[in-house]
Amino acid sequence: LPPSPPPPPSPPPPLLRPPPTPPMPPPPAPPPSPPPPPSPPPPSSMIRALVVGAGAAAVLYIYINERESPMKLPVMSTIMTPMFRRMMAFTAGGDPAKDCTQPEVAEMEEKAWKDVEGKDWRLYQKMRPYNLKSFTSKAPANGSVAPDGPALTLAGKPTSLLAEVKALGAANGAAHVAVLFDSLTCPIWRTFAGVDLTNAAYGLPVLHVYVLEAHAVGEFDTPPLPPPVQIKEEIKVHSSEEERAHAAGLAKALLEAKVGGEVAMILDSMSNELERAYEARPFR
Repeated sequence: LPPSPPPPPSPPPPLLRPPPTPPMPPPPAPPPSPPPPPSPPPPSSMIRALVVGAGAAAVLYIYINERESPMKLPVMSTIMTPMFRRMMAFTAGGDPAKDCTQPEVAEMEEKAWKDVEGKDWRLYQKMRPYNLKSFTSKAPANGSVAPDGPALTLAGKPTSLLAEVKALGAANGAAHVAVLFDSLTCPIWRTFAGVDLTNAAYGLPVLHVYVLEAHAVGEFDTPPLPPPVQIKEEIKVHSSEEERAHAAGLAKALLEAKVGGEVAMILDSMSNELERAYEARPFR
């Protein structure tokens, strides 16, 4: 028998193909943007928080740091402010929805001071001439031209009231500016009236003018006050621009902490021309 033919050659192995390339993973998501920087704190570093109670009964008070505040007991002063406000409203009487008139103020003050044991009516007449029944007010009326007068910045630079009013209005894009006359030694102003009157401007820029002291030590001392209303320093009659600027700086820091923002403040001149023109004592 003839020999068997050789087996046919094996077919070549199939070409090996590389495995399909897996799809490229999507690029990693960019890292989240860093959170915006925290809002800068108010100009004063005196603001602190105090939580009283727990749970639903907790009450948050914003108060003034004791070491930096001109108040003797800033925490208690803050907590008791609503009570002080109600007490004054009760004592003053009248309609809280309407501005009081000069005759109404004169009537109330005379009852509070004249022939009252422990109160010096003669001294009161000297220190509060605008509150007397015999006084005829010459303060600017609604719609009249606002009086101008010399003033100083807290750094001692000469300026004027209307120059500062126009500058503040222009800086805030406002056609109107509120003007408030301040005195730290007035216990009503420092406990609630300063911040209440500032807030009553309803968004208008407010220019504060620091005037002569309402209750300078040794001139027209306040009656005994509870510690939460007292201030640390004994502020006397200003004998120099520097002394007035110092008192104004204390008042400005206190008010900035209360309103939580920057306060624009200038000084009345040592001749007190703005105080007389606007009959601003003790505050207005």
